[in-house]
Order: sequence, then C-alpha cells, then structure tokens
Amino acid sequence: MNAYKIIKYMNIKDFKQNKPLAEFTSYKIGGPAKYFYCAETSDSAVEAITLARKENIPYVILSGGTNLLISDKGFDGLVVRMENDQLTIEGTKVTAEAATSMAVMASKTVTAGLTGFEWGVGIPGKVGGAIYGNAGCFGKDIAASLKRVRVLYEQEDVVWMDASKCQFGYRDSLFKKHKEWIILEAEFELEKGDPSEGRKKIKEYVYYRTEKQPHGTATAGSTFTNPNVDTISDELKKEAEELGIVRNNTVPAGWLIDKTSLKGKQIGGVKVSKKHANFFENTGNGTAEEMMQLMSFVKQQVRDELGVQLHEEVQLLGF
Repeated sequence: MNAYKIIKYMNIKDFKQNKPLAEFTSYKIGGPAKYFYCAETSDSAVEAITLARKENIPYVILSGGTNLLISDKGFDGLVVRMENDQLTIEGTKVTAEAATSMAVMASKTVTAGLTGFEWGVGIPGKVGGAIYGNAGCFGKDIAASLKRVRVLYEQEDVVWMDASKCQFGYRDSLFKKHKEWIILEAEFELEKGDPSEGRKKIKEYVYYRTEKQPHGTATAGSTFTNPNVDTISDELKKEAEELGIVRNNTVPAGWLIDKTSLKGKQIGGVKVSKKHANFFENTGNGTAEEMMQLMSFVKQQVRDELGVQLHEEVQLLGF
C-alpha cells in the first residue's frame, strides 16, 4: 500500500492514517483503519474508491456505523466514510445522498407534506446502509418507496439502477452479493400527506422505540434477523400466532432469545439487553471479541433449546 500515492493523487485534506474506528460506530467498538478518509461528496467518494482499486488497496465503505461490528484489530486498508448527505424534495420525488440520516429524511419529508417514510425515524443509520440491507421496522422497509439507486460499479462506471433490479428481500439486496458496487444516492417516490398526521406517526414510532428498546446505550440495534416462521417448530409457530407476533412471515428473534432466559447475559464488557433481547450492549469497555463470543453463545443456546438457527443482521468488518 502506498500512502504517498493516496495523498498525492487525491489531495485529501481529511486523509488520516491509523485512525481509530470505534467513534464511528454505535457499538463504540473497533480498532484502527490503516488509511481513513471522509468523503464529503459523491465525487470524492468515487475518486477515493477508484484510486484504491487502481493501487490494489483493500477498501470498505463506512456509512452510519449503526449496524456494524469492527474487529479489535481494525481494518488493514482504506476506510471511506461517506458524509455526502444532500437531500432534495421536488413534489413527491425525494433524492437523498448515501449519508443522509434516515431520521432526518423522515422528518423533512413529513414537513414537506409527504407521507410514506415516517417509519424511517426508527432506523438510526443512513440511507446508503439502509438500502444495502433493505432496512425496515414497524412492518415497512426502504424498498417500498425506492425508485432507483445511483451506483458506482467495479468498472468505475456510475449509473442509475432501477429498484426492481436490486433483488430486495427481507434484510437483503443485490448489494450484499456485489459488495464492490457502491451506493452513492437514491431516488424515492412518496405520496402527498398531512404534515400533522405525519408528525403524529413519528411521535408514535419514537415513543415505541423508547418504551420497547434500550435507549442511550451503545448498541447496533437488532443483532439477528427475525427467523422465517416456516423454519421454527409447529409448537413455536402456534404460540407466536396466538401472541400475534408473526409479521411478514417472520417471528421476532428477541422473543426466541427471551424464551431461553438470556436477557442480561453478560460476557466481559458486553451483554444482552434486559429491555430487548435482540439488542446487545457495550457497557463501556466491551471488545469485538467479547461481542462475537456473546453472539455465538446466544445462537448456540437458541439452537439447542428451540431448534432455531439465528443469523446475524449486524455486519462484520476486519474479522
């Protein structure tokens, strides 16, 4: 790797070496990046990624860091932190750059008299990351109103991709299969709505999050995806249906973890939240290794006791 070439050809004012990454993640966990760069525009992000590809430097995109666990060893390459956050609203069309906050987009679209994105206030991350993992909550996901995505391909081509080609599924998209395709911005189509009704919805979503999920703690949100109802036993399926917790053909992973009495389970400086079992918390001095151990332990217990295999929703970097 050649740091000199990065500095010379990119004219990077915010270029740094051996930059600690913990501060850029909601877990507050993670070692240093060998090279680190804040991309304030889509063009500067493309420039950084293109140079990394030409110089064969491993690189990764860091957006909101809200669904990410970084190794204690960090990342031996270039981390490009997306800070392009321009949002424009024209009628019912909304264009948002990758680093646009989901909560900000929810608020601004409601203020503009639009509806359909109020649920976004429940996602602490950014638009780019939300598209990558087809983030969702309250029975909705980002794919529902997405029309197209501006993407940097591996051949340095920047094109608009229709949302129908993104292969969206439950917490899944084509971008997970093609990690070299970088999301730069996206276009959404919403509907006209009543701002007062929109603000009311947002307040309800915020209240739900405050009541049901840990608040003010270092957590990455849902640790595991919700299992498909067809992958659990008939006994569990019947119980879930009676409780009315089957949504989008899935059952809550938190419910399954809670059934194994693991709320509050702690390994070193990390623990399963006592408020929501699918939220794992860094109590202040937790490490990535301890978080991996806790995730592995919970998966094993749920598998052994309930016969259900959990799968991480949290993305891993540097392992």
